[in-house]
Amino acid sequence: MLKEYQTQNSLNPKLWDDFHLKGNLQEKFIQIAEHFYEFLETSATILDIILIGSNANYNWTKYSDIDLHVVINYLEVGDNLHLVEQYLRAKKSIWNTNYPLKYKGMNIELYAQDSNDELHSSVGVYSLLHKKWIRKPSPEIISIDDSDIEHKAAPYEYEINALKSDDPELEYKIKDILERLRNLRAAGLEASGEYSIENLAYKHLRNKGYLNKIKELLHKSVYGKLEIDESVIDSLAKHVTKETILSDDDWSNIITKTNGVHDSMGQWKHPGKCTMIPSNNITMKQVSYEVLGIDDTGHMILMKPERTYTFPGSKVFEIPRTPQWQTLMIQLANKIRNGGRYV
Repeated sequence: MLKEYQTQNSLNPKLWDDFHLKGNLQEKFIQIAEHFYEFLETSATILDIILIGSNANYNWTKYSDIDLHVVINYLEVGDNLHLVEQYLRAKKSIWNTNYPLKYKGMNIELYAQDSNDELHSSVGVYSLLHKKWIRKPSPEIISIDDSDIEHKAAPYEYEINALKSDDPELEYKIKDILERLRNLRAAGLEASGEYSIENLAYKHLRNKGYLNKIKELLHKSVYGKLEIDESVIDSLAKHVTKETILSDDDWSNIITKTNGVHDSMGQWKHPGKCTMIPSNNITMKQVSYEVLGIDDTGHMILMKPERTYTFPGSKVFEIPRTPQWQTLMIQLANKIRNGGRYV
């Protein structure tokens, strides 16, 4: 058991007036928790909605999360508690991605807590449903069990294990996890130093290799986007300069190598992706960035937002002018500079 030393003299004044929640926060937090409960898609009864963690204790900082726990009986969800726990963590992960809620700069973290879980006796717990403290926090020294550290780290372990290298949102998800981990550690170090539960949870994840795992994934994701197949540039350059007109098989190869898609909705449905449009009429309405269009005859136009274009061919390959494809566009322009038709 470790000791966490308290540095605050009162509960977070952004949330509390003495031991009472400010203004309409009671109703707002309940509303958020109820939406989270509906998102879980379970018939288990809500037994309570509690506010727990640093913002229900004296070890809060400006980085601390607002931890809202919806208390249910896991056995009402299913008999296999391991599968129930994995399911609920998966739903929490999806919720965090879709609904990154904050209040006054603090992340609002939702969690489905099993009613059979035993919380440490020194932890402050406030019942939102019953508008009262289940256990008032103490400004005295707080002790931490290893199980508390593992409980704090577990949601991050699940999210990291669920990351897929082919996920188009991988970079965003990794950066979100890293930012939350930085805030987690900063909250602990500012409040209680090296032996805070937040810092120990961070070290727990680092020691088990989770930080290296997501940093390697991020490295591969970022640099993978910068690696451009030279054959794509060569093929498109020869097509535009009319040295070789691409066949349907050639286009299929280019679409595969650029991870592109066939879709008449183009950038509307697949923003930032290379797309093949089965038409020669292209509208840039509601597209906020430039898009390079190359049709099946080799005609090429750098299309501007909010304009419409007509190509001489029957289909148009779109390359969006975004950071991911900027290098390809520059290299392609250099290749075709001597003879290409670039409007």
